[in-house]
Amino acid sequence: MKVLYTMDDLDKGKLLFALFPEELENIQKAIKKECEMYLKYEIALRKAWNVKGFLTADFWFRLVYSTYDNMNRNKGKLWQKPKSFADYLFDGNDAIFTKDCLIEYASSKECDFFLKKAIDLFFGSDKTITYYILNSDNSLMPTLPR
Repeated sequence: MKVLYTMDDLDKGKLLFALFPEELENIQKAIKKECEMYLKYEIALRKAWNVKGFLTADFWFRLVYSTYDNMNRNKGKLWQKPKSFADYLFDGNDAIFTKDCLIEYASSKECDFFLKKAIDLFFGSDKTITYYILNSDNSLMPTLPR
């Protein structure tokens, strides 16, 4: 096995899923839920997008759609194939969104205590994108964490 600091995201994803196979279904549900939130508020998020440079709204939503498509593979039962699970979720740029979803899930009360610690160890606790509900009309503002 590689030393942690030499692992790339795919290595970390495979190790995380190997350590917590009983959590794969919950992880898939959490990632799918995060995708659905972004898709639900896509128009508002795109309008309010204030991130410049590499992380454009178009780039971010390509990651969301790609991840959402991967979540629906094998009739929504991707979690039943642990080796494929990491390959689909941590392939290339898709890992950016997957890590964000895992960090969000780790901040929830539904996440297993030890899984939270592992997510924090492997991926940290800072999300790439945060969003805030601003008004009663549910308009959102995405911002980079400071």
